[in-house]
Amino acid sequence: MAVLNARLDESFDVLRGSYAVTGGGGDGGGGWYHDLTRPEPGTTATALGLLAFSEAGRPFEHFDEGLAYLAARQTASGDLLRDGGWATKTSLGMPVVEATAWIARFLARARCDLREDAPDVRRAYRWLLRNQNPDGGWGSLLGCESRVWLTCLALRALTQLNPYDPAVERGVEWLTADRTAQRPGWGPTSSAAPTVTHTAFALVTLAEARPGYQDERLLAAHDWLRENLDPDDDHSWIETYDVSPHGTGAKPVWRLALWHHGLPVALMAMLRDPRGAPGPAVARAFATLVRGKVTTPRWNGYPGSGRTSLWTLWWRMEALMELSRVPLTSTRDVLHWLPDATIVQRDHARDRPLPALLPAPPRIDVRALFKRHWTVLVLVLVAVGSLGGVATGVWGWKDFWLSVILPIVLTTTHEAMKRRRPPPAPAAQPPQRTSV
Repeated sequence: MAVLNARLDESFDVLRGSYAVTGGGGDGGGGWYHDLTRPEPGTTATALGLLAFSEAGRPFEHFDEGLAYLAARQTASGDLLRDGGWATKTSLGMPVVEATAWIARFLARARCDLREDAPDVRRAYRWLLRNQNPDGGWGSLLGCESRVWLTCLALRALTQLNPYDPAVERGVEWLTADRTAQRPGWGPTSSAAPTVTHTAFALVTLAEARPGYQDERLLAAHDWLRENLDPDDDHSWIETYDVSPHGTGAKPVWRLALWHHGLPVALMAMLRDPRGAPGPAVARAFATLVRGKVTTPRWNGYPGSGRTSLWTLWWRMEALMELSRVPLTSTRDVLHWLPDATIVQRDHARDRPLPALLPAPPRIDVRALFKRHWTVLVLVLVAVGSLGGVATGVWGWKDFWLSVILPIVLTTTHEAMKRRRPPPAPAAQPPQRTSV
């Protein structure tokens, strides 16, 4: 826990140090850009930075300025499909789910709906409802292909704004409609091959949208995640796709990119497993996430590598904050209160004796041991057999020492000296003839 809090402190120091004010425009305010080494702020990154302080319950001296920046960039339009949303720097000024969902979630989580200087959260809420596709999912905006990541973003925002809206149920149905115990994971789209990142994000979303919900498909998805997750792998990757606001193939078309960091999202998903968090996998994932210090925006890379991105910092921070406050027990677990420790026995194992739940000692692999040390075993057998000959009078002690022990000692000494001897220098190569 000390390491966890130290990493969070370092991360918040980086956020404070990389905050930037807007360059002109007269609207004041400030925030962050997703690449923390760049000075100009962006809407989504600003919402993420403010959300981090809000989730941790830490004061931030520029909170009001960041809120003003978001309010100034909320789209006002007579077009109901555009009014109330936020655009990204690459969406040609059109509001998209990639920005609007994050900002709406921040406003709901930070309880900014009653502040007069805050963005209009009701208009943002209506924007998300109007841009839901007829199939129940979300693309970047209405009419774009429904994508798993964007549907999860919208559902996480709506769950905070109004979890009882029918749009939430339609979105959950879109996420779970074609999932089975044999096909439990999620990919970038409903028909794509599953990935750890999308499966974990879908499980996190479903846990928020349907608290306490579980069926065989959900448990199968958690099992798939455990089997396919490498807790030592902290890699990131980019999901890119084309966006056409007027339907497939129509212009204008732009390309959007999403940074994905699978390990922290997977950690959050494992903490929400209805059967209890898998302790060993959580511990290894935690050890990977806190492996390096976070001291500057360039804490583990160069601009454009993803390691200077606010997304890298955010997902890591959210996972650590979830880990610091998640309840370790569920409703039917058994608690064993000891003087200096508390043991949690999971519901599914409550009938097993406590000693049976402890890790078993490692077993000795006889075949591997014999394969590695067979020569030593042969020499020992020869020595034992020769001692048997001495005991039965077949030969005397002098023959035993000269014919068995002395050769063994000399051979062992010779092999030890060979290992200590430096390797021979490579032979000199004859000079090569060259022609001009």
